Amino acid sequence: MKTLAAIILALFVTARSAGCAVPQTEKVTLSGHLTCPAVSTAGGKVYLRLAVNTPRYHRESRKPINLSVVLDRSGSMSEESKIEHAKAALRALVDQLHHDDIFSLVIYDDVVDVLRPAARVGSNKEGIRSLIDEIAPRGWTNLGGGMLEGFHQVQKNTGREYVNRVILLSDGLANQGITDPERLAGIARKQRDRAISLSTIGVGLDYNENLMVGLSENGGGNYYFLESSRNLASVLRKEFDRLGDVMAQNVTIEIELGRGVRLLDAIGYTHSTSGRTVSIPVGDLYGEETRDITLELDVPPGTGSLTVANGKLTSHSPSAAGDLGSFESGVRYEADVAAIERQRDMSEQARADVAVSTRDVHRAMESLDKGDREEATRTLAGAGQALMSSPAAAAPGPGSDAIREQVQRLRNYTDTLRSGSQDARRAKKAIQYENYQQQKQR
Repeated sequence: MKTLAAIILALFVTARSAGCAVPQTEKVTLSGHLTCPAVSTAGGKVYLRLAVNTPRYHRESRKPINLSVVLDRSGSMSEESKIEHAKAALRALVDQLHHDDIFSLVIYDDVVDVLRPAARVGSNKEGIRSLIDEIAPRGWTNLGGGMLEGFHQVQKNTGREYVNRVILLSDGLANQGITDPERLAGIARKQRDRAISLSTIGVGLDYNENLMVGLSENGGGNYYFLESSRNLASVLRKEFDRLGDVMAQNVTIEIELGRGVRLLDAIGYTHSTSGRTVSIPVGDLYGEETRDITLELDVPPGTGSLTVANGKLTSHSPSAAGDLGSFESGVRYEADVAAIERQRDMSEQARADVAVSTRDVHRAMESLDKGDREEATRTLAGAGQALMSSPAAAAPGPGSDAIREQVQRLRNYTDTLRSGSQDARRAKKAIQYENYQQQKQR
């Protein structure tokens, strides 16, 4: 593993010379936390929480940003003044840009136009605002074409001195050009591997939230749901402020599983497996944040002790290449079930139980997509019952508080679906978005 000094040099010395923020603390950490340090000699299911913690920044200045905004200008954007709110949000975004930032603006309906090719902002902000003023809604929705062009614009200036991102906004369904979600996700994943991340913003109730979540997940950025376009300016500001805190792009957790150990799920995260090696992309890392990822593992029968997993954080971006932190977690085999239970960490157990319940919410949303509201309701109710039956629910401390909060959240979801008082599209998008935020700590 690299020394801490090497990590700091790789991540921040170049950044300091480029005028970006400097960390106040010195560590990027990756740690593993099991729900219990002991497991039955018969083996069984265990949960391992991976915690990624990043340093706090001094906000002296920031690294230059290479940004492309891809804006839907299809006909539906004329409804509820969405296009006017989007234009106002873009003008506010331009005010945040620095002289050395690279900015491009792509607009799309069934035709994709580059309103402003990628170039330094310089002193020409008024010219950019004038271009924004000309945008008018029309046509259909070639979302894939707009996204591809946004990536193309950012590609022109990728390098160690920039934070590279595409922000894609849409209020409708992709119905022109490339429309297959898997193909679009594959494009986003390929660009993420080139250290270009993708964030998505869905506006209104008619867009495909599964597509937009999938694009941000595979693109390594963030996803936002806005029922009203009036909030676009605040969301763009939040996204832009986060770009100023990016300390490593295209980060992956590489895990080596112990002999006979199987990964059943990385809850809420995509992953790939090759033999005993598991790769979990976590996207861009920001200063002063914590990411928790819960792994569901199957441990084989045995005696003595076993290393369940060891792993490391790796950034593939040129400005922060190399290992950022590592961990190793193991268990002891014991035949006495009561002794095992006495060693259980109820705080970690509560975290795992809540994580599992977010997976149940995801499954309930899949049932909603199929039009089966009753099955979705049953899944949510079952998730709440499972949480209440957890041994951690009765244990004193913050773990039981977290369980009670999640149980109440699940009841609210269940009540929303049972009442039928909300538009089904709104109910599904709102529940899915809150669950997404909980899984990603957004």
